[in-house]
Amino acid sequence: MSEFAAAAQPQREIPIEFHASGGEYFRIWIVNLLLTIVTLGIYSAWAKVRRLRYFYGSTALEGSSFEYHGRPIAILKGRIVAVGAYLLVVVLGQVSPVFSIMMLPLFIFGLPWIVMRSRLFQMRMTSWRGLRFNFHGTYGGAMAAIVGWAILSVLTIGILWPLALWKQVNYLLGNNAYGSQRFAFLATRGSFYRFCLIGLAISIGVIFCIGAVMVAVRASSIGQSLSQVQAGDRPEDVFKALFSGAFLLALLVYVVGLMLISAYFRSRMLNASIGGVQIGPHRLYSRLGVWPMFGILVTNLLAMIVTLGLFYPWAKVRSMRYQLANSGVIADGDLNQFIADANQGVSAVGEEVSDIFDIDFGF
Repeated sequence: MSEFAAAAQPQREIPIEFHASGGEYFRIWIVNLLLTIVTLGIYSAWAKVRRLRYFYGSTALEGSSFEYHGRPIAILKGRIVAVGAYLLVVVLGQVSPVFSIMMLPLFIFGLPWIVMRSRLFQMRMTSWRGLRFNFHGTYGGAMAAIVGWAILSVLTIGILWPLALWKQVNYLLGNNAYGSQRFAFLATRGSFYRFCLIGLAISIGVIFCIGAVMVAVRASSIGQSLSQVQAGDRPEDVFKALFSGAFLLALLVYVVGLMLISAYFRSRMLNASIGGVQIGPHRLYSRLGVWPMFGILVTNLLAMIVTLGLFYPWAKVRSMRYQLANSGVIADGDLNQFIADANQGVSAVGEEVSDIFDIDFGF
């Protein structure tokens, strides 16, 4: 049956559909914000569930929307534990600075556990066409990917950083599953080294441009300040005006350069990560461009400044719409048959056991 379905349905691209709008999300966002403030943060758990259910429900693949099943009470319990632990560490650190040093090993060994449980919660609370996702990552795998390779990256002065990044993405994506069908992460280490090295070159170029602007402004300001002083202007006023102009110009170059670096790394990281995932016979794709991403970041920032932050919901929706519109599945066969195959061997115990893992730290 599955072979016949695969033959009847040739390989094809199925783009992700995104139906959210800035106006709709603004109403959700502003109510969430006000209620979170009024309740001193308690409503933040309900706010997160409302937000994720809206975005999941607005995201569809082949006509079927994703669903989010997280419960606010479970999220609130996890956040209370996290906040309580944080306050305990802060208070004890104020009492005895030595305690802060003693907590470092606990943080190192605890962070992988938090990442593992958070990822498990996120996947098990997500479903598509009635079948839930899962996560099979272990604590040992998280310890190696999150901590071990990060330490090696530091010890090698960043030489192993792209490899460490690949290991982390491999852990987070390669251990996912849809029903009984495990994901496979096929992206090469070379692809990560390639975009990291190009990103490093862009970063160096941005730093060089900032330095060049500062040198040019300083050189021109010397001659201009001398002429203005000779014309009778007070020296302190001249230098103050010139310094303000140089600072603003350097700040502009810095912000634009930072957004260019962010657009490059975000687009290339998502392309390499999502594009490396295979689920059974099907493969995901992501084709984000650097310049469209850069344009969205710039216009979102300008709109946020002009509206004093009220444009945030529209900025969020614009970013997600672009990313999802350029992502999807290269399906090799019938997705319905794939779902039936992935559903084999998945018992009802899976949903019941998921209650044990209802711990979310707000990641």
